[in-house]
Amino acid sequence: MQMSWAPIRALRAAVFAAVSGSASLLLHLWSGGHAPGPLQSAAAFALVFAAAYAAGGRQRGFLVLAPLCLAAQWGLHELFQAGAVEALHVHGSGVSMWLVHIAAALAQASWLARGEAATAALLDLLTLYAARLVRVASAESPVAVRPRWLTPRTRAPRPAPVAAAAISRRGPPRFAF
Repeated sequence: MQMSWAPIRALRAAVFAAVSGSASLLLHLWSGGHAPGPLQSAAAFALVFAAAYAAGGRQRGFLVLAPLCLAAQWGLHELFQAGAVEALHVHGSGVSMWLVHIAAALAQASWLARGEAATAALLDLLTLYAARLVRVASAESPVAVRPRWLTPRTRAPRPAPVAAAAISRRGPPRFAF
């Protein structure tokens, strides 16, 4: 299974839209902004979903997700601010607002990158498991599947008595730490 398969790609885009949209909406509300209407919220989530689906052709890492999350934060902030009911709607302006949006975007990029890696690993394991099931089921004669036994770890060899006297355990005093 590939990460670009349409259902997996749509699921990844939905997760990206949910994380970006929720973070931006919560930041907007916590900074004193008014709650956007349901139509505006749905439009924001749909726009982010469409952009994430278009960019989701393959697995992305943190360095690719960070600018995408920053763009999503900025776009959603502008969308929520433009849809404010009051003309005098001013909230969280200045450097502090942008620092919060940047911190949120970097945090969600890190979370999404880890989720991408976990999803890819899970899909790889499921693919290998399905391939093994097909191989076993298609065999003409019954195949005995032997469990793999792990070899027990051996202990590290102890130094010989002669070498033990030469080992120095001298270091900084305990109170130094």
